[in-house]
Amino acid sequence: MVFKDYTFFSYVFLAIAIILLTGHANGAGLCDNSPNKEVCYSIVYTRTNPHDAVVAACHKLVSETKVARKVAQSQPTSTEIYDCISNFDGSIGFAKAALKSLDDGQPLSSNAYLIAARANYKLCDEGFQNSGKTNPIAKSTKHLQDMATVGAYLATLNK
Repeated sequence: MVFKDYTFFSYVFLAIAIILLTGHANGAGLCDNSPNKEVCYSIVYTRTNPHDAVVAACHKLVSETKVARKVAQSQPTSTEIYDCISNFDGSIGFAKAALKSLDDGQPLSSNAYLIAARANYKLCDEGFQNSGKTNPIAKSTKHLQDMATVGAYLATLNK
């Protein structure tokens, strides 16, 4: 009976070790100090190279900003929505500039561009706040802000 208990605990410890190692493989430590680990893991996935993670973050930010822009365009016309769409276009430009900075070996510039993209998403929210209206795309802008924040964080790891 003691032998069977020992075997059972061996399997339990092996299972725990596998779970821990599998969890560590996703993000390979790049997301350990991220301001939003869930978003970071969704971007980094199994990447271990910070440069590759920032490139992925920029591409995902451009893609999801285009989706958010389409959602904004489907809203009733207003000055606030128009400004959000303009800010989204600016953020796409900043994300692309961040990619160029990475290609040019300037990771700190890519960080600055991603911070600027985040500021544009915040401007969208602030436009609605200042007008006293409810932002119908607030979830989108929050998600995009989180993604830009994570991208900027990852850029600081790329040295």
